Amino acid sequence: MTQSDSPQDCYFCRVIRGETDPFIVENRSFVGIFDTHPVNPGHALLIPKRHVLSIFDLDETEQADYFPALQGIKSVIEQTDLRDLYQEMLSRDYLRDRPKDQIETVLGLDFISRKPDAYTVGNNDGRAAGRSIDHLHVIVLPRYHGDVENPKGGIRNVIPQRAHYPRR
Repeated sequence: MTQSDSPQDCYFCRVIRGETDPFIVENRSFVGIFDTHPVNPGHALLIPKRHVLSIFDLDETEQADYFPALQGIKSVIEQTDLRDLYQEMLSRDYLRDRPKDQIETVLGLDFISRKPDAYTVGNNDGRAAGRSIDHLHVIVLPRYHGDVENPKGGIRNVIPQRAHYPRR
């Protein structure tokens, strides 16, 4: 944890305290929220209640609660009318002064009313991996046929020039 990301200042600690972003799932160790800067319809985050930086720092209780929380998020995503969610999100008072172009883009996607075809689940574990908020958050990204031209390689594509490998 850095001085600038103390639990008092940390955005995800504010989420845990109920100051922003309504929970879509909660257990003793985690909360889940819909991301307000969605990449795809249903994009959600799983956040530990304890201010922890890395997935490798989760204690035994948090580890035991991780997969049930992840399953809970998947269930909520698949039961939510995502078009209604993003229409409602556009009018949230606490988002009033934030850019909403990603929400508007997601609202215009042809597959917004479909159930996800797959999921990409992961986290940027450290600044070198692209983490922007120093509080562990696991990304639950619904995927849809056609959301990218060629999804082959999936997460490997975070380093595009080394993502492709020969298959036998």
